[in-house]
Amino acid sequence: MNIFEGVELDTMQFFWPLIILAGTMFSIGFLYSRLFKWLPKGLYNSLIGPVVLIVGGYIWIYPMNLGFYELFK
Repeated sequence: MNIFEGVELDTMQFFWPLIILAGTMFSIGFLYSRLFKWLPKGLYNSLIGPVVLIVGGYIWIYPMNLGFYELFK
C-alpha cells in the first residue's frame, strides 16, 4: 500500500533555500571568527552560536518574506 502514490513534491522548492541557509550560516560564522577574534575566549565561544543563528537566520528569512521564496517555486 503506497499512501504517497498521487503526491507530487517539488524537491527544488525545499532544496535551494536550505542550501542558501547553510551558506548564510557558514559565511556569518566566518565573518564572526574574523571580526571578533579579539574577544576573550569564553565570551567568543559563548556568543558564536547565538550570533550565527540570529544574524544568519535574519539575513536568510528577511528576503524570503520579500518574495525571494517565489524564485524557488
